[in-house]
Amino acid sequence: MDTVRRPPTGRQYRPVRRGRWHLLTDFKRAWRAQPLRSRLALITTGLLTVGLLASSVSVTSLLYDQLLGQVDDQLKATAQAIGTQGLTALSTSRTSSSSSDSSMPSTYYLEAQYLDGENGQMISTDTAAKYGMPIIGTLSLDQAVAQASDPKLFTVDSDQLHHQWRVIVLPIDDRNTGEHIGVVAIALPLSDVMETVEQTRLVVALTDVSVILLGAMAAAYLVRRSFRTLRQIEGVAGQIAGGDLSARVPVTEPPTTEVGSLQRALNTMLQQNEQAFDVQVVAQERMTRFVSDASHELRTPLAAIRGYGELYRMGGVPPERTGEVMGRIESEASRMGRLVDDLLQLARMDEGREMAMEPVDITRIAAGALTDMMVLAPDRDCALLPLDDADGEAPPTMVLGDRDRLSQVLTNLLGNVTRHTPDGSPVEIAVGTVNRPPAPGVGRPADRPTARRQPADGTRAPQGPTVVVEVRDHGPGVAEADAEKVFQRFYRADTSRNRETGGSGLGLSIVSAIIARHGGTVRMDQTPGGGATVHIELPALVTAPEESTPNTPQ
Repeated sequence: MDTVRRPPTGRQYRPVRRGRWHLLTDFKRAWRAQPLRSRLALITTGLLTVGLLASSVSVTSLLYDQLLGQVDDQLKATAQAIGTQGLTALSTSRTSSSSSDSSMPSTYYLEAQYLDGENGQMISTDTAAKYGMPIIGTLSLDQAVAQASDPKLFTVDSDQLHHQWRVIVLPIDDRNTGEHIGVVAIALPLSDVMETVEQTRLVVALTDVSVILLGAMAAAYLVRRSFRTLRQIEGVAGQIAGGDLSARVPVTEPPTTEVGSLQRALNTMLQQNEQAFDVQVVAQERMTRFVSDASHELRTPLAAIRGYGELYRMGGVPPERTGEVMGRIESEASRMGRLVDDLLQLARMDEGREMAMEPVDITRIAAGALTDMMVLAPDRDCALLPLDDADGEAPPTMVLGDRDRLSQVLTNLLGNVTRHTPDGSPVEIAVGTVNRPPAPGVGRPADRPTARRQPADGTRAPQGPTVVVEVRDHGPGVAEADAEKVFQRFYRADTSRNRETGGSGLGLSIVSAIIARHGGTVRMDQTPGGGATVHIELPALVTAPEESTPNTPQ
């Protein structure tokens, strides 16, 4: 047969044959194969059995010692009198076979062994019939003399089975000379003691068996009941393994217990895992949609450039239209370049690249953006207003942010106004500072009520001192159904997807990403009287600009 080779060691070993039966190994395997609740029930039953056996042995041993001590005390107290009485009777008859029922107590046995070789015995007939005769054997006079002051009692068997006697030995002295002439043994039967001990052992054994059986059943029930919560956890784990990520463990125990703490910790972990999985699924879907939309947006200018290039290569472009064709190629290439730049900027935002954070006056940025727009669209009426629409100039509003990125936000928003509103329609930028209470949700100033809407990116609105920027136009506005989606990448409310009027659908996505990096929120509202209003909120810079330190938001 094959053997398992082991590395050489300092001591000799025997090879272990494969397939050989090992009691300890098989027991360990069988024990580990048992469920934990069975092992706990068996351990509890085993401990209960060991404890009961130990207590039973202790009780019966103590009882035996106590009853045996009583017999010894009785023999020590009566041995001198019984021995004197028996020896007197024996010296009268001097026969070893005679007995006197009237001169001996009923349960005593007396045996005298003289140095001259004569022996004598005394026992009642009823005692001999019931307990038999003790088998004492030859006694030693020297030992009896040595133990005369403190006799040592011992136990001997009877000539009848299952009977024993307790014996005390004393020396016999001559009444005249005082010399030792023999040895006398006085015995009492131990049958009553043994019977009492055996009955006690039987009762204790039956009681132990009953208690062990009841304890085993109680242990199995209590362990199974205690493991009910763990079985619930096992069931929830099975549901999650089957794909049900919404399954939760029922919280049935106080948090101060180990099981209660485990239940809450597992629910917290499962909730986080579900949220992480949902985020992963959303991110995967978003990435798939993003790649698809990006491919769609890039395919059109690339197809146009390739088509015009092939047409020119094949000689299908007349000389007088060469400039027009090259202009179209340059236009499509420029639009594709802008799209790539927007995609690159969004990718950098997603990576969380650091920005140059410094104190920035939003009012000055808004004024500069409106000045640029008046140059590009002189037919529009542009205005910078306070947030409450009061007369006067807009107040300074300080935030901690990246100046170039915040300028890009207003530039993109004004570009959308130019692209989606009729020529000559006015545009306003309202800025101001409000104090938001520490409550969920955001709102507009009290003098301009409107329905509250959650931020487009799902973030919480700033609390405390907050800078509010509103870019208002008076064009056709944005439908309520589209207001929640305009900040998504490549989303355009224009279903015709006209590149000349609809853009690439990334401008508002960039705005949302920049505002989110600054710890703010952005949403789309309706302008009173018609039009769309982009509502932006940013945490205000409460410290003086010269005392602030540039920082990067987490």
